[in-house]
Amino acid sequence: MKKLVSILIALSILVCMAACSGAGSGNAPTDVPQNATEVPADNKTQEPAAPTDAATEAPTKEPTKEPDPTPTKAPAIGSDIDAIMIDLTDDTSYNVTGGEAEMDQGGIWLSIISGAGGGDNIVFTFEEGTGFDAAEYPYIAFKYRLGYGESVKGANHLYSITGAGGPAPSEGMFYHLDYIGDRDWHTATIELETAFSAAGTEWRSLRTPTADNPGGELAYAWIGAFKSIEDIEKYDAAFNEKYGDKLVKAEKPQTEKKQSVPDVADAFDDVFIDFEDMDEGTNVSAMDHMQYVGGLNNSTYVDRDGGIAAQMQFDSLSYWEMVKSGVAYTASFDVMNQSGGLFGGFIFNWGDEGNTSRNFYEDSGLQTPPGLMCAGASGCGFSFAGGNKVIVYVPVWDDEAIKLTVASVTIEASVDFDAAYNTFRIEDDGTSKVEVYLNDALFVTIEYSGEGFNEAPTMMEYYYNNIRVTGSDGAELLKTDKALFSIYKSIAFAGRAHKVNFDNIKISNK
Repeated sequence: MKKLVSILIALSILVCMAACSGAGSGNAPTDVPQNATEVPADNKTQEPAAPTDAATEAPTKEPTKEPDPTPTKAPAIGSDIDAIMIDLTDDTSYNVTGGEAEMDQGGIWLSIISGAGGGDNIVFTFEEGTGFDAAEYPYIAFKYRLGYGESVKGANHLYSITGAGGPAPSEGMFYHLDYIGDRDWHTATIELETAFSAAGTEWRSLRTPTADNPGGELAYAWIGAFKSIEDIEKYDAAFNEKYGDKLVKAEKPQTEKKQSVPDVADAFDDVFIDFEDMDEGTNVSAMDHMQYVGGLNNSTYVDRDGGIAAQMQFDSLSYWEMVKSGVAYTASFDVMNQSGGLFGGFIFNWGDEGNTSRNFYEDSGLQTPPGLMCAGASGCGFSFAGGNKVIVYVPVWDDEAIKLTVASVTIEASVDFDAAYNTFRIEDDGTSKVEVYLNDALFVTIEYSGEGFNEAPTMMEYYYNNIRVTGSDGAELLKTDKALFSIYKSIAFAGRAHKVNFDNIKISNK
């Protein structure tokens, strides 16, 4: 079956290319490294053989003629291309979790719209589940486009599903791809042996993420397993030659923003949690005023010099509700870093959108791994990077990349967070600044202002856009006017592939 599909696919592109006298490889990649690469599709400069509609920045609303069938159904695409392609017109060849998928532009690409929770996934299945041998087809490649202002959660990764199992959150079974969020088409090439070192060669399916925010779009024009980089380049070039006038950038939404106001409390409840009533070795769970969200339910209560502390890993604890804007509060807690890895730390003053599930153990995906930023599209986070280093960050809107990212600074403290417990205290005056103390000495100050909409098109709550972070000596460490620091008050504690201990959590209004 796979050979037949390969031959049919290959013949189509050759027929198309032969009809385009003198046409070259178009916008095919010219220099593709062996491991996950991103090659922009410069479709605006490509000239199709007989274009009926010039490529523009805005998607074509109605084709001027009935479009050709999708390449996987075409009568040919080049006899010299050996590949196993996913038939995107066959909805049994993929399965979407949480979202919806449908063919767009008359059957040229598969458009996947994320569900209400965002950050879903889609599983592409090769050869009706029988798969292929990665020793024979060592590359998977695909052509994708993110919608305007969208992002893909890095923590979702690409997951292998092979004879060795999967999808599994273990090293070598998943791989991070830094999706380009400029709303244009790109070709990604993944060398399986390098990216999925523990997956083995009996490939059956590949799980890929979807757009992170609810209603976000991630589209796939084609996806397949290939024998060589050369075959990927040929296939992509021929696809661009055939459909280049339809492969255009996603359009900027022309909608007027309307403020979204989440449910909030008038003030914090007084909280003091020392975990002394918990049993060492048992799992962390929800408690008075604190919501527990389990990722892998790895968090346990551990000994602290004869007492008990909560060790968070792949799970989170957060104050059970958000508090209205303008409330001044103080929060203090003891913390000790136990291991490195992805995010481990605390985050405060985050908004409701971007993480309604409160899964703060997740990597936000707003920055290329090692991913020391926790989930959520807003707030201010402190993540422990080993020894005396702590990363302070805030999500921001990047105009050039057209996506959310982070502004961050790594600070070296006077203490070793791995060696002993240290006490942090957050003092928010409610209207203009947060002072963060370490063992009763001023550590950093976060000044905030500029309440209103952020330029991120998918964010509808109000945020403080102007953030200035200064050190204990008053020196400026970070400044931005595009921050998403929520006007609402909140606090959470979490760890991902990272163990971090918390104890003596106190929260009160000023």
